[in-house]
Amino acid sequence: MKTEGIERVLGLVRQEMGCADARLEIGGQPPEPPEAVYVSVPGGWRLVAVFDAPPEDRTRMEHRLKQLATAFFEAGISLPAPSADAEMRLAQRRLDDELAALAGRTSALGANVIDMQSPVLWGCSESRHTGEDLESFLVTAEVDSAARAHGVDLAVVGGLGEADRATTLDELSGELRRRAERLVGRLSDRPLRSRRNYLLHAQVLSDVRRWIQRLNGEESSVRRLVHLESYGYFARSFAGIYVLVLYFPGPFSELHVEGTALHYLPVIERHVLGLPPIDPSPPGGKVVQMPLPR
Repeated sequence: MKTEGIERVLGLVRQEMGCADARLEIGGQPPEPPEAVYVSVPGGWRLVAVFDAPPEDRTRMEHRLKQLATAFFEAGISLPAPSADAEMRLAQRRLDDELAALAGRTSALGANVIDMQSPVLWGCSESRHTGEDLESFLVTAEVDSAARAHGVDLAVVGGLGEADRATTLDELSGELRRRAERLVGRLSDRPLRSRRNYLLHAQVLSDVRRWIQRLNGEESSVRRLVHLESYGYFARSFAGIYVLVLYFPGPFSELHVEGTALHYLPVIERHVLGLPPIDPSPPGGKVVQMPLPR
């Protein structure tokens, strides 16, 4: 295997960790000096970051190094292979981390970046799950709304045993029943609070998407504040086509949320514009070109 890819990844590790050196090693005893932090990577290797002085928060450094190892390396036979999209994953993580910080500062359940043209979920403060994009959230919101219209709370159903779940879903029929079963199956391994937040997340993104579509591109800058009993959200456009969305379990302080969001927005914009272009393929096979502002 060529070593150029590994050298590039080690350079990124040094940059992200702020350490003096980074290396891969195998065999022998783990490094003992207090200046060294290490984690395991595929194939029995260790990723080691060496600092000029012992890190003050060693636990945080170990957690950060583990995140980088997960993002950068794939399982290999003899030598850990750098992920082909390592730099893209790093850029994505930077954006997601910034959104998570913003959500924490505003007491939001989550923060997302979507756009006005495609199903891409550009940034997400919550853990990402395979296959999730804006379209999957819109489908979830549709199924959830239809189920609630029949008196079925899918967040609760997801925690029921198989027999009780089937009995409760008997209130639905046809395609709605099948779609609800698939959704509940995906949510069943999550706690009730997580299931409720996921469905609320989907409802917010669905509402924001409908609002964007009603605008029909007539406004270059958009802003929306919504307060409902069950949820609330703040949405604001930036960089022409992108929309920052913060969502809450109910009413929130508009002044605090908007002020904090505006403070974070320049950094979020820089991270979004640093992501590589994506040509998503929505239903029907149509390719949406994404002209990213620079």
